[in-house]
Amino acid sequence: MIKFQTMKKQKILKSIFGGILSLAIFSCAPKEHQESIPKLTIVEVNSTQELIDILKNHNLWNLKGLPSIIIKKLPSDFKYIRNEQLKRKIFIHSLLPSAIVAFAEIEEERKQLKEILAKIDYPKYIDLDILNNKLNSQDIAAIHFLINKYRTNNSKELLKRINTVPLSLLIAQAAMESNWGTSRFALEGNNLFGIWTYKRNGIIPIHREPDAQHKVAKYTSILEATRDYLYNLNVGWAYAEFREARLYTMNPIKLAKYLFRYSQIGSFYVNKLQDLINKYHLKDYDIYQTCLAQLNFHLLAYHSFLNKDLSK
Repeated sequence: MIKFQTMKKQKILKSIFGGILSLAIFSCAPKEHQESIPKLTIVEVNSTQELIDILKNHNLWNLKGLPSIIIKKLPSDFKYIRNEQLKRKIFIHSLLPSAIVAFAEIEEERKQLKEILAKIDYPKYIDLDILNNKLNSQDIAAIHFLINKYRTNNSKELLKRINTVPLSLLIAQAAMESNWGTSRFALEGNNLFGIWTYKRNGIIPIHREPDAQHKVAKYTSILEATRDYLYNLNVGWAYAEFREARLYTMNPIKLAKYLFRYSQIGSFYVNKLQDLINKYHLKDYDIYQTCLAQLNFHLLAYHSFLNKDLSK
């Protein structure tokens, strides 16, 4: 177990999942001790009991420290759990490491973008042909990558798109779209977020209309699915209002109002999402995200990890 020098300790004791979950807010290590934070490894599990044991052995059961692993996928017998409270806890705590890494990658991109924009006085549009003499080759490659990835050369729009979401909102959408990780698409394709595809590898829904062409996207890991979920929110035309609202609030209940296009059931989907966040006190998990942000962990111990393709 990794020991962390304490800067502050808090405990939140609330009723979660119909019982009491002691969500210990782990201590944030000061910068001079960050080198002791372990690098992550990706782990495959073959059964729910094995998954529980792994979560308990790697800081993910009671959230008392930084995770040292990523769960690649949920085991096939996960759908047979009858204890709903236990199922929800396993699902959330298995998803957390992938969410944390995906957030870290976005935060790193955002930091890089802001540093580059500061060098070129924040132009409205980024024209690399004009700005080449102000940037080194590394900056040029980075900004070119971000422009292509996020599909705009408008500086303001880039900053709007390269951003995270509340952890509680991510958890709630994953829970709704995958029925707490027990859906066919979650177990066969790691698709926790109900994302469709028309071109890439996917699973054909059993009840798809005869003339329909869509498939449910298939991913090689939970991490890959989480990255794609965040990317869709950050670039999809349907979420432009969501991204605008995110400039002014990170309250998951308020942001949920702008996800009415995420599902065919529209405003009913928003209501269900908000109810789920409130019913299971998912906002309690947002402090986990905040504490990690204070660590700037993605700039240090996780840096080499983030540049590896762990989806395979």
